[in-house]
Amino acid sequence: MKFNYKAQIEDMLLRYARLGLSERIDDLPDLGNTNSYDEKFAKYEKYIIQEILVLKEISFDGYMLLLQDVLVISKEISDFVKSYGSVKYSLTAYVLGITDEYVFNEIDNIKEFINFTPFTKKPKVNILISSFANAGCIGYIKHKYPDIIKKVKKRAVIFNDGFEIKFIDLGIDIKVEETDLDTDTLSILKINKII
Repeated sequence: MKFNYKAQIEDMLLRYARLGLSERIDDLPDLGNTNSYDEKFAKYEKYIIQEILVLKEISFDGYMLLLQDVLVISKEISDFVKSYGSVKYSLTAYVLGITDEYVFNEIDNIKEFINFTPFTKKPKVNILISSFANAGCIGYIKHKYPDIIKKVKKRAVIFNDGFEIKFIDLGIDIKVEETDLDTDTLSILKINKII
């Protein structure tokens, strides 16, 4: 059984995504013949609605809200938080603030979205976070979502249907070749002598 919020009936994910789109739309490239804010918003909203329909179909929509919730708390606890993983292919994840960047290619969007985790392998998101905040974030998840947790590890939470959130401790060496961290994140880590 997949995780879903009761509020999904009221399209909570779409409401949050629209709000996030309005806040982040200036950071997204113009699409084709979009001459105004409203046209640009409508075009991106169309892609978000398509994504959310697919996410609902595979019962992953509730996890997007859970991820947003966890990232908000993580950012309150820690000065530096960065999430990465296959959610980078999701425009919805970008507008919700789950990821910090999204490269949108209108022509290849559907192809890239098909590579998004739920279609390819067991869902997994890595959150790069300072070591002192790790326990607080895991404690928050254990407290708020106890009914859907299968297993809690020192730095990871695995949910009943296999979805996993892993916290990467900034105090541990990170093998760059095994991650898909962007150049800016790698620069920050090198400046702080983490890698």
